[in-house]
Amino acid sequence: MTDRPETIDGAPCWADLITSDREGAQRFYGGLFDWSFDAPNPRFGGYANVRLRGQSVGGVMPIVPGLDMRVGWNVHLQSSDLEATARRVAAAGGKVVLERHPVGTLGFMMGVVDPTGAYVGMWQPGEHRGAEWIGAPGGMCWHELYTRDGARADAFFRAVFDYEQTKVENDKGVDYARYGRAGRPLCGRLQMTAAWGEVPPHWLVHFAVSELAAALAKLPSLGGRLIHGPFETPMGPSAMVADPQGAVFALTQVTGSYA
Repeated sequence: MTDRPETIDGAPCWADLITSDREGAQRFYGGLFDWSFDAPNPRFGGYANVRLRGQSVGGVMPIVPGLDMRVGWNVHLQSSDLEATARRVAAAGGKVVLERHPVGTLGFMMGVVDPTGAYVGMWQPGEHRGAEWIGAPGGMCWHELYTRDGARADAFFRAVFDYEQTKVENDKGVDYARYGRAGRPLCGRLQMTAAWGEVPPHWLVHFAVSELAAALAKLPSLGGRLIHGPFETPMGPSAMVADPQGAVFALTQVTGSYA
């Protein structure tokens, strides 16, 4: 699927990379996914869209000196009314850490930390509706919240986006819930255990690949590394990896779905 589907409030609609080495990121992701990179936009701090076959995949942003920015992938959830979303965030125990502000005529963005400590972006579309190339190799295919307090996270997102939440049964003792709306699966929530050590709560973006083994075999020559896996998911075999600058994401060979 290469066309952007109709999105609804609470649906992950965009992801962007904060990097300490834009040129290095271009070499890595270009080699791994065949992505192309738009020229940096000086109006938006050097932000640039990433594309595959001319369609937008996500964005990339260099670290701005003096700002509290960390290398990593950020997930953005759609909101048709960020002011109303901000009120629900506060009422549910979360915190708006980046106030709603316009991004030219593209839309409005906001940054939120949930009560369990995980940051997630929020996007109110204007001219920019979100990623176009999704679900196919090289595009986003799933998103997950990793948290140490699943019940608290569940309550928060029910209050903010009215998510329908379904516990996903498994034989590994993993506490995993699927979030959705109107019968449509949108994203997942995994309860972190002591085995995660000091890793902070966070959102993880999955990118689809046609063959997981072939994608993993490319990593060493591109400067990336395998962190965990491969492991099986309802969508297909997956692995958690990192780019040369340390940004973590997942690769998933899509053979099924979370429906």
